[in-house]
Amino acid sequence: METSRSATTSQSGLLMAVAFLGIFVYGLLTALPGTVLPDLERNKFLANDAVAGNFLFINAIGAVIAYLVSGPLTDKLGKKFTLSIGALLVIASMIAFALVVTTVAPPSASFLIFICGLVLGLGANAIVSAGHALVGDVATSWRDSALNLLDVFFGLGLTVLPIIKDGLKGGLGQIFWVLAAASLALLIIVVIPKFPKPAHPESFPFSDAKGLFKSPSFWLLAIALFMYVGSEVAVGKWVVNFIERDAQLLSSFGLNEQMQELSRTNADFFKTDALGATVESFALRTLSWFGFALMIGRLISSFLLGVMKMNSFVLVAIGSAICATGLSIAFNSASPEAVRWAVFISAIGMGPIFPTSVGLASVIAPRIAGTAMSWVMGLGFCGLLVMPPAVGYISEAVGGQKGDIRTGLLAVVAATVLMLLLHIVLLFRERRRTA
Repeated sequence: METSRSATTSQSGLLMAVAFLGIFVYGLLTALPGTVLPDLERNKFLANDAVAGNFLFINAIGAVIAYLVSGPLTDKLGKKFTLSIGALLVIASMIAFALVVTTVAPPSASFLIFICGLVLGLGANAIVSAGHALVGDVATSWRDSALNLLDVFFGLGLTVLPIIKDGLKGGLGQIFWVLAAASLALLIIVVIPKFPKPAHPESFPFSDAKGLFKSPSFWLLAIALFMYVGSEVAVGKWVVNFIERDAQLLSSFGLNEQMQELSRTNADFFKTDALGATVESFALRTLSWFGFALMIGRLISSFLLGVMKMNSFVLVAIGSAICATGLSIAFNSASPEAVRWAVFISAIGMGPIFPTSVGLASVIAPRIAGTAMSWVMGLGFCGLLVMPPAVGYISEAVGGQKGDIRTGLLAVVAATVLMLLLHIVLLFRERRRTA
């Protein structure tokens, strides 16, 4: 009996490690567009902010498809299958990205980059869906706390990639080869351990799935998550561009109008000019700070949920308030340091929102937890179809070819305010239900 319990504990620990690595790789992949977007635009692989918005939109389509499909696949064929397919797709997209940016002329590359972005969205989000479902299986007695701890590794990946990019001295293709290697390591580790059996290998309980869409709590969670995911990803994908291109922020760094114009037209300005290199390093490290703060927020929320037994609905409402306040300050400030600290504080508030919402979805429909979690994430990740591209579209519409990313990011502020209102409604609804 003792040996059997020890073996079970060891197996659970190994599966948790697989999930943690998967979410770490997903964090790296999430940081990728925001890290390389300025280079893709400066080198004319993406012609302007509107085209960059199209790229983010296509990447988001892949993400949403992955969530809608991966949940039922996970429940029917198992987590190992979904994680393996996701890792293979990511490897293929990273190799293709590297080849495109090193061998294809920029004017001819946009379509190929769009295809790479679609495949990346499919693979990366299959990984995150199956990783969350795996932790839901393994950590049944402390699910919400475990999911917050899991997403600490997402923040770690988001933190690490900009630092890696800042340290790479080669061409743009290097970052894609690094991520291909990381995804290959994940694939190798996924195939080693024995995974839990699929929840419904013979048939999928469609009646339970239909019941999800009749639950008001499910829809409140999903719509709030829509606002959250769109906002978090928009910040991650645009904050580097915001710092490197906003006139007020560049003036604070000491760049006059002539230098600002040069920074927009010279693809190598941020590499060859000393002041430009300072701006780029500050921008990339601000993105790292953002990922680090998400990690801190999820560590705090894991403690609050697991040790202090804080109410999950209260936690996400407080997190939403901090997030909305921080981003309101960040995108209305003319000081780079104020932007950095406000983004940092907002990310601490963001920390608990995603994993806690996913955990609550699995409680709503425990018989099809994989589907419930992936579908609430899928509906939430529809925010990717709206918010990150909208920033680019608004920037292009208001600022023309130069863009006005500051105005575009105000749409993100509005989304976080709406998210806060939805979480307040969800909190009061839950209190009435329990009363």
